[in-house]
This record gives sequence, C-alpha cells and structure tokens, in this order.
Amino acid sequence: MQRRYQAQNYLYFGLLLIGLLLSAMSRRIEPLCMVLPLACALVCGRLARPVPVLHLDVTITPIQAFEGDPITVRVHLRAETDIPPMELWHPLPPEATCTDGATRHLVALRRGEEKTFEHQVTFVRRGEYTLGHLYSRIHPNVGLQPLLAEHHCEQTCRIYPQMLFLNHLMPPSHTHISFGHYVARAAGEGLEFAGIRPYTTGDRIRRIHWATSLKRQQLYINEYYREHNADVILLLDTLMAAGHPHRGTTLDISVRAAASLASYYLRQKDRVGLVSYGGVCTWLQPSSGQQQWYRILDALLTARTHFSYHSKDITLVPPRVLPPGALIFVLTALLDRRIEAALNDLVARAFQLVMVVVSPVHAMGSQHFEGESRLWRLETEANLHKFRSLGVPIIIQDAENPLTHLHEAFTRRPVWQRGKSL
Repeated sequence: MQRRYQAQNYLYFGLLLIGLLLSAMSRRIEPLCMVLPLACALVCGRLARPVPVLHLDVTITPIQAFEGDPITVRVHLRAETDIPPMELWHPLPPEATCTDGATRHLVALRRGEEKTFEHQVTFVRRGEYTLGHLYSRIHPNVGLQPLLAEHHCEQTCRIYPQMLFLNHLMPPSHTHISFGHYVARAAGEGLEFAGIRPYTTGDRIRRIHWATSLKRQQLYINEYYREHNADVILLLDTLMAAGHPHRGTTLDISVRAAASLASYYLRQKDRVGLVSYGGVCTWLQPSSGQQQWYRILDALLTARTHFSYHSKDITLVPPRVLPPGALIFVLTALLDRRIEAALNDLVARAFQLVMVVVSPVHAMGSQHFEGESRLWRLETEANLHKFRSLGVPIIIQDAENPLTHLHEAFTRRPVWQRGKSL
C-alpha cells in the first residue's frame, strides 16, 4: 500500500502558516491557539502509520462467453488486521456494462472477518478482456494520508460473437460423397433407409435383412441412401470497417453472421473454412467437427481491420482452402472497392457466391436517418447490379439481423447462372 496526501494537508498547512504569521505580527496567542488543532491533525496523520493487512481473492465465471451473456465477478475479502473504512472498486473496460450489483463498495472489517461481493458484467463486443484488476483506498485515523492499493487478480475472458437466428437454408449445388445431412438419390453407404433387394456377391453380411430372408428363403439385404456434404467458405472483408469502436462496427456484425453460418453448416456435417481478406490475408482450411468450430471462433475473435494500400490477391489462396464447387459466403460492407476484384475472380472461377452486404448506417446507430439509408442503398444497388445479372444471391441488411432474408435469396434463383462474364 502507498500513502497519498489529501488536498486537506495543503489547506491545513496553509492555515497553520497564516495563524503563525498573525500571531507573530499581533504578538498575541489567540491566532496560534485557533490553528493548533490543525497542527495536531497534521502531526497525528504523519506519525500514526498503521498498515492494515487484507487478503483479496477474485473469481470470474465463466471465462468464456458470448456477447450479451452475463459474467459473474465474485470478490472475497478476508481481514488479517482491523480494516478501517475502505473503498474498493473494480474498473471495467469501455465495452463492459455492470447489469447487476455494484462495482464500488465501502466496507469496514474486523480482524478475521470475511465478506464477499458479487456483480455481473456483460460485454457488447467480442474480444479478449481482462477482469479482476481492483483498487482499494483506506482512510486511517484522520484520513489526511489515505492508503492506496492495487490488487492484481487478473483473469482473461474470451467473449465470442453472438449467434444470430437462422432459418432453414437451401443445400449447396455441389456436394461430395461423405458423411453429412444431404441425402443423395443413389443408394450406397449411408444411414437413410432406401429399400430391400436380393443379395449379390460382395454384399456385406451385416446388411442382411433377416426377417425377409427367412420369410422368402433367400438372402435379402438393406439398402441405404448415400450421404453427402458440402464445402462452405466464409469470406470476411477486413479491408475497412465503419461504426463505433466500443459498441460495434460493420466488421463485428459480419463476424456475428460468419459465426452463425459456421455453426449452422457444421451441424449439417459440412466442411467449413474461413478466409479473412484484407491488408493481411489469413485463412482456415475447410474441415468439419466441433474442433473446427472452436478454430473458427478463435479466428473470428481476433479478426481486425488492417489498413494497407495493397490488398492481397485472392488467387494466392491455396486450392485446398478454396476447393472447386465450394459455396462461398461473402460478408462485406462494400466500403472499399478493392473487394470487387476478388469477387470478380471468384465468379470467373465458377464458385457459388452468396453476398451478405452489411449496412454501415445500422452499425453507426443512425437508423432514423432515412435519407442516409436510402442513399447508401441506391449506391450499393448500382455497384451490385453486375453481380445480380449473373444470378448471385445478394442480401442487403435492412434490419438488425443481416441474415434475415437469406432463405429468400437462396430460393429466389434455384440455379446460379453460368456462361456470363463480368
């Protein structure tokens, strides 16, 4: 603990000097007697140096949550000595809001006494935040020299993007023979029952339908439909973002949409990959399973805009990251026209594109400015006209959820048009 002088010290010392000067000039004892209590307070505060001993423990649960989920901060105090009135407070990051309880407390403890405080914190934006850095101030005796202490019980909380609501999506045009939720018309390896047929050489014994075989005195086997899955790539535009740095930007909205799409398609046993296209181009190779889900969440957690006059060429992305026939969701705000060069290249290579355009008007919290929203929408529609003419489904955000009309965009044109060039 460190001692800090209060402003009253300088005020008392000034009054003491004035009293001494008046007493010397008037040669009377009355002015000195008036300021004598101030001198006693200064001497008492200087000589009395009790150092209280306090044990503080902070527990934060959970340390991994989603945006808007409550995080409980529990502060446990145990006094080793008598603690005079003490002020304890927990400063929060700008993105955090205390929804329950208080972050500042005033408490006095006796020796051996314990006390616990709790408060709940919610974060409105994804990221890694440090909680548990507390400060305390004790005012012993006259309180002219308070004791300040800094307690480091820091724990890092990982706040993942919030999941958006998704309706049923249409399956991609190109699928692969693998374990998935898309059922093929041809019979083969799978789980969906297709029918019964007579046994032929090479069929597996474990597929024999014993009830029918015993009834007809001939071996019959079960047939199943083949299972397919698809390759889904999430292309995140990190060239530029607009919005409030603490409440959220267009990139934060795009990240929420990307996390929701990844969660949905991974539940369908599809292979999902991630490409962050900007000044620094990073990617995750498509894969399936829960481990891939956590990889994508960690990658989206650290997604940032990187300013650069030179954007990476999309052709430098390895083919294993952009497999042929993949369904690519482009999440962009179209604030930088350099993203169009990457989209032109993807369309020319016959990828299935679905564009989700995030509105900067919603990100900046100016929904009531109807003129700005109309102007932005007209300019966006003009820039996307050539992609619409190629049959690329385009969703322009007109609500809080940018994926509201995703199902309609999938069903509007059942087949992506081919044979046209930009």
